[in-house]
Amino acid sequence: MASRLKEELCCPVCHDIFKDPVILSCSHSFCKDCLQSWWREEKTHECPVCKRRSSMEIPPPNFELKNQCESFLQERDQRSSEALCSLHSEKLKLFCLDHQQPVCVVCRDSENHNKHSFRPIDEAARQHKKELQETLEPLKKKLKDFERVKVKFDQTAGHIKVQARHTERQIKEQFKKLHQFLEEEEEARMAALREEEEQKSQMMKEKMEALSREIDPDASLTHLCQTLSRIPDGGGNLLLVEMSLQLSSCPAKHRAGRATLTLPSWSSVSLWEYRAFAD
Repeated sequence: MASRLKEELCCPVCHDIFKDPVILSCSHSFCKDCLQSWWREEKTHECPVCKRRSSMEIPPPNFELKNQCESFLQERDQRSSEALCSLHSEKLKLFCLDHQQPVCVVCRDSENHNKHSFRPIDEAARQHKKELQETLEPLKKKLKDFERVKVKFDQTAGHIKVQARHTERQIKEQFKKLHQFLEEEEEARMAALREEEEQKSQMMKEKMEALSREIDPDASLTHLCQTLSRIPDGGGNLLLVEMSLQLSSCPAKHRAGRATLTLPSWSSVSLWEYRAFAD
């Protein structure tokens, strides 16, 4: 009977339970989507069963058939949710205490369960549920303890992160100040070095100038050196004349302790004349 009812509630196109059934003027019903797909493929508005042409573009819903389909599906789901005996296809209404498994009334009277003790399935379920709760109670306590410890660990981990970030900022600030101090110290020492260099250079310059004035106050020695460097080799007479002229112009302190040069009788000739003669 159930199979025949299922056939009556099946769509002729998809052969499954109607979904949003619609009805044509010929009294045949189809799923709404199935009928529209059929019409698109066939390119004509005919009934897929009797081939009668339909004058309606949008057929009306078949609410009565829809309600029947919904009721059938609900009953089928309820039947499928009920546990049945795999041997006798009967409902499992008893629980065998010896085998610790649910059985049907036929199993109770079978040889496999001879002289066994049974309890109603609901009573056995309540008893097992109570035992399971008692077994789980210590585990629940441990789970709560674990949750508390986990919360503390999470708080500690968060505190560690906050403390690490705070310490990181402090380190960065300290090194920033240290870098600034080192830069300022470097600038100060470089400035002091440049100032010291300038002072010492100025001092050496002044000493060199004083020494130059002490050695050759009127630059006569420098002029003599330059003159001697221009006299060619072999010009001995010219050398003596130049030395006589230069020494006569030098201060007395530069001539002290020096030997007197004795020039030849013709040395009274001028330097320029002698140079011309020598050439």
